[in-house]
Amino acid sequence: MIIYAPPPILRLAFLVSCTGVLFGYGITSIAGVLDVLTPQFGLSLHQTQFLVFILVAGCFVGAIVAGPASTRWGRRPVMGLATLISLGAYGFILTAPSWAGLLTARALTGVSIGLYSMVVPMYAAETVHTPRRGAIVALFQLAITAGILLSYGLALWLDSPQQWYLVLAFGLAPSLLAVAGLAALPESPRWLSLHAHPRQASMAAHRLGLEDEWQAITQAEARIPHAASKSLRQGSVLKVMLLCSSLFILQNLSGIDGILYYAPQIFKGLGFSAGTAALAATFGLGAVNFLATLASVSLVDQLGRRRLWIVGSAAMVFGLAMVTIAAANDHPWLGLVGLCIYILAFALSLGPLPYVLMSELFPSALREQGMATASAISWLFNALVALTFLSIVETLSLAGTMLLFLGVCILSLILGIKYLPETRNLALETIESRVLEGLPLRQIGG
Repeated sequence: MIIYAPPPILRLAFLVSCTGVLFGYGITSIAGVLDVLTPQFGLSLHQTQFLVFILVAGCFVGAIVAGPASTRWGRRPVMGLATLISLGAYGFILTAPSWAGLLTARALTGVSIGLYSMVVPMYAAETVHTPRRGAIVALFQLAITAGILLSYGLALWLDSPQQWYLVLAFGLAPSLLAVAGLAALPESPRWLSLHAHPRQASMAAHRLGLEDEWQAITQAEARIPHAASKSLRQGSVLKVMLLCSSLFILQNLSGIDGILYYAPQIFKGLGFSAGTAALAATFGLGAVNFLATLASVSLVDQLGRRRLWIVGSAAMVFGLAMVTIAAANDHPWLGLVGLCIYILAFALSLGPLPYVLMSELFPSALREQGMATASAISWLFNALVALTFLSIVETLSLAGTMLLFLGVCILSLILGIKYLPETRNLALETIESRVLEGLPLRQIGG
């Protein structure tokens, strides 16, 4: 009896997809049930924001832990820990817990997402052929948008006060699939090589179909001064850290988190009726997000990182300008179109590219530390938006809030033009050598 074994690239894509869906579903599933949970638990405005915030705070903790944990124990064990936490948290939500129990489960879900957010892009970048690296890391963002769309769709389908816990607990399904995905893949050969396990590294490279590249990779690594590269002051490492952190800060402060977490409330503010109409508009926004990110998976390796960032940032400015005008003049459909343009542009640029560039730019000896720091900073600003968005809208109005996000997108455009390197089709070892040589950020890329 012949048992079919999927190619390594498909096994890797499956794991990346499962964890990405868990990421997207976890962070947005609350959006569709906030209007149900508010009266059920008697929540004030600040308690509603805290319910959203507590998961993001857990993500921050997970991202901080992910760096040292993946350095010491490897990428697979950390992904396994994240999956175990996810299974427990979603299983508990399925019991329709009390207010305190719900907060605890969401905090644990956040920890698992924080671990995934740092380790999965790094593992994907380290275990795939160079020409497909951008696409496979961008697939993580695609799966995140699939999870977002799934959460919005379930909230629209199960629009009943008695079924809120089913919407929140559905993450149990991709958690179970992630277990199978992890079982089918080895540890990162680059991690094994860096931790003096050459034989296991060679075997892992063979299982991943990297035999053709592995000899060149090990020869390149032998020429890189790893001992010196362990310092942030080496070459352009500190500049890379600042750049990657800035990309995530701009990603979060561009407005995406507030829009994804509070989409039904935003559509009510634009003039759509509460309930099904707002949820339907939210689902439409999720569909645009998914389809645009699907396009980005191929475009990121065809058009390049820098070009997509610049064009996407400019389009986001245009979309948010439309939303600002719509919110100020009570034009709900203009606001919907503007949000669709904004989401489409975000999905092609600020959505996937910080993950892609983060996984590429950090030297191997500092990859865990650098990516964990960038991810933690990302979640810190994400938490800030989650905890304050409704209060900002109440203070500045919806139009004023969108104008604030528009200003951030202008800063994103300027950063892309002045500093962003193009890393398409460059081996990780080539990028690393340029970073350690101290080249300016723009010259690190092709």
